[in-house]
Amino acid sequence: MTEVKRKSKVGTPRTEVFAMRFDPKLKYLAEIAARKQRRSMANFVEWAIEQALSRVMLADTNDLSILDESDKLWDLEPSDRFIKLAESYPNLLTYEEQIIWKAIHEITASDTYKDEAGKTQIIAYDFVDDVGKNRKPDRFAIRECWSTLIAFSEGHATEQDVRTVLKDTIPF
Repeated sequence: MTEVKRKSKVGTPRTEVFAMRFDPKLKYLAEIAARKQRRSMANFVEWAIEQALSRVMLADTNDLSILDESDKLWDLEPSDRFIKLAESYPNLLTYEEQIIWKAIHEITASDTYKDEAGKTQIIAYDFVDDVGKNRKPDRFAIRECWSTLIAFSEGHATEQDVRTVLKDTIPF
């Protein structure tokens, strides 16, 4: 009899691999707990983490756990996940994420051209739309530049690289 394999959606894994180290005593006790619940060790660890997420509060001033906010914070697109976290809980950004967030708000690119009257005009490209309190991240531009923004935060790309890729994302 042939084994039927379940397929995940095209391009996305069903689960993520996460290697971890356990203290031998903790691992042994977790294995016993998994047996008691008739779960695999992986399934037990996943269940235990979900239980912990319901107890970790995101801010001292509210009663919202990470699990409560999961729908607000999760997105299939990594850049959109980042934006959701940065907008909702900027104090939880890592140093590299803070660099990306700062770049999104400060780095712009521009082109110049001569209009019909011969005056020089400037076209500005930005990661944010609108002005003042209405500034919102341009999710399309950020998504298109995401790998360069990550490289910039890790020191593998320059501000000029970010400007160039930002300018190249504009579809006209």
